[in-house]
Parts: sequence; C-alpha cells; structure tokens
Amino acid sequence: MYKKGLLLILCFLITNLKAQAPTFDEMNFDIDSSSTVYKPSKNFAFTKSKKGSGAMAKISKIDSIAKFPVNEIVLVFSETSADDITERDAENQARWENLLITYPDIFQFSTVFKNHCQYNYKGDTAGFKAIQGFYIYYTPPAPKKVAVVEKKEEPVAVKPTETKKEETKKVEVEEKKVPNKKEEKKVEVSSNKTEEKKEIKKEETKTKTEVAKKEDDGGEFVEGPEATTEISENDFKAKKKVGYNKPKKAKDPKACRPAFYGNYDDDLNNFFISSITLTKKQRRHSKQLVSMVRLQLNFDGSIKKAMVTGTNTELNETITNAIKQMDLWNPTVKNGITVKSEVRFTLKYNKDKKGLIPEEMMVNPRLAPKCKCVPDSDIFAD
Repeated sequence: MYKKGLLLILCFLITNLKAQAPTFDEMNFDIDSSSTVYKPSKNFAFTKSKKGSGAMAKISKIDSIAKFPVNEIVLVFSETSADDITERDAENQARWENLLITYPDIFQFSTVFKNHCQYNYKGDTAGFKAIQGFYIYYTPPAPKKVAVVEKKEEPVAVKPTETKKEETKKVEVEEKKVPNKKEEKKVEVSSNKTEEKKEIKKEETKTKTEVAKKEDDGGEFVEGPEATTEISENDFKAKKKVGYNKPKKAKDPKACRPAFYGNYDDDLNNFFISSITLTKKQRRHSKQLVSMVRLQLNFDGSIKKAMVTGTNTELNETITNAIKQMDLWNPTVKNGITVKSEVRFTLKYNKDKKGLIPEEMMVNPRLAPKCKCVPDSDIFAD
C-alpha cells in the first residue's frame, strides 16, 4: 500500500510538470500579416478565439493532439481600419490568455507562437471573419505497419485411383530408361558447380557485410531521425548581470536594440568555432553538419532555456555542451526597457572559418530596422 501511494504521488507530480504552460509574459511571438485571406497548411486543429476574460469552449480534437508535438500556434485576427492597431496588443493578449487557460498542454517548449494580421481598410470581408481564430499545427504519429497474413493454399485432394495410375506410368517410364554413365557424370559435375557457386556467393556476402561493418566502425556519418536536446537555466555557468536585478531602463524611453552576443557577429562566430571541436569524420561530411538552436533569454541577457535540434545526436550533444559555457548576452531593449527575448539560428559548417557558425539569425520580439546592436554605454545612464 505504501509503495502504491508513492507511485500515485509521483505520477501526479509528473503530470503536473508536463502540464505547466508558460505565462503570457514569457511568450515570444512571430508577427506576420497579409491583405488576403490566411491559408492554413496541413495537420492543424482550429478553434475560434475569445477576446473577453475566461476560458473558451473545449474542443475534443485539440485535447487529443496535446500528446503529440505541437509545432506552431497561429492567432489569425483582422483589422479593418487604421485605428484598430491601438487595441491590438490588449485584445491579442486576452485571446492568448484564454487559450492558455483552456488548453495549457498544447503550449510546449518547442512550440512557436505567431500573430497573423489580416488587414483590409476598405471594409471587412466575409472571408476574413470565417477563418479568424487559432490554428494549432502538430506532428501526427507515424502510421502503424499492418502485418499482412498470407493465406496458405490447402492441398487439393486427389482421388486414389488417379494416383495409382500415375505411379504405374512412372514405373513403366523408369524401366524403359536405361541409365547412361555419361549423363550421370554430367549431372554430378553440374551439381558440383552449382554448389561451388553457392559457396562463392556466401563468401562474397560475408565479405560485403564485414566491409560495411568496418566502414561504420571507421566513421561513417550516421544520420538518424530529428532529435532535440533541451537544457535549462540551472545548467549554465553565466551569473546574473550586475545592475540587472530588475528590467533596466534606458536614457531614451524610445530606445531599442535586438539581443546580441559580445561585440556582435564576430564574437558569436568565434565562440562556436573555438568551443566546438569537430572530428575527422564530421569534417568529411561537413555538408551534413546542420543543427538548429533556440535560446530563451531573460531581461538581463542570461539564458533561461536552450534547445538544439538536428539529425545527428553526437553533434547535438557537442553543441549543447558548448552553449552551457556561454557568457551573458546583451539583452533586447524595447520601448526603453530590457525585455525577455528569443534568439533562433542555424549552425552550419563554414569552409573559410573551418568551423560551425550561426546563420539565419532571428530575434523575437522583432524590432524596426533602425534598432541597432549598440553597447550598454550608448543606451543606459551610468
């Protein structure tokens, strides 16, 4: 009884941990817009959004996909006049918070959140209204393989009279045939040749498998299914930044800058080149050295969470160990204050640099092009 009680408590704690969803303030959003009707892609569940306070009506399909990987959640909303933008942030926050209350399980660590605005200042259209709401994109499980059972053919019953006739005919034919010594020798020689050919084929297949094993042991670059490695805040060596006990305010209330590492691109490139040592095997297959990295940053530039995704688990592990040694980032500044942000990039092999460097860098929240990467001394007062 005591063991059963402990197991029940453990199961309860695990389910609670799985069900933990982020708060609205912890979420980072991609922003997209179109003057035409939004077109969803494959594998999604849909629900209408709600602007008022309180939970939404439950839909069984969305509950059922919570056990699958939820890749992206897109909020599609419409604006029909230039004044609508003033209410956008408050209304979208209410929509997202209602979804969080109703379906906390679909807010997973690897989920991307997006706000998609349909705008048409000539008046709303029926098409816009029909598709407004949340689109939850997920990866369905692979279809199960169905075992095909072969039907055995039942032996056909033969009448005893017919079998006797056939046997007598066979005996008569065999008696008529006189065994020829030359024919017997030919048969023996041909049978020996076939046996020798079979033995040669067996030896060839053995050598092929042995060579394949040696090649694998010698370092063939093995790709598997896409896997993700996650690391949490406690795994990082970087301490909190001095003077960042709370979000820091800039001299200019409109100041802005995206998050960046060290003195921007060169320092980030040099960090990964010096921190990740590639094997000869990996260099031979440099085109396959691709991993996607996603970092969640606190308002002081410390890393809260990190996720590395790629098809080679050995490479993912090497990158993960390097990220654990990262120093503090320069945090994102929006509307004159440091905020939480998310950085995403792809690590690829660069022949000139002879190492992995970040490409396709993207920082959320996305800021205007005028927001440049400048040091703290240019933004904050002493």
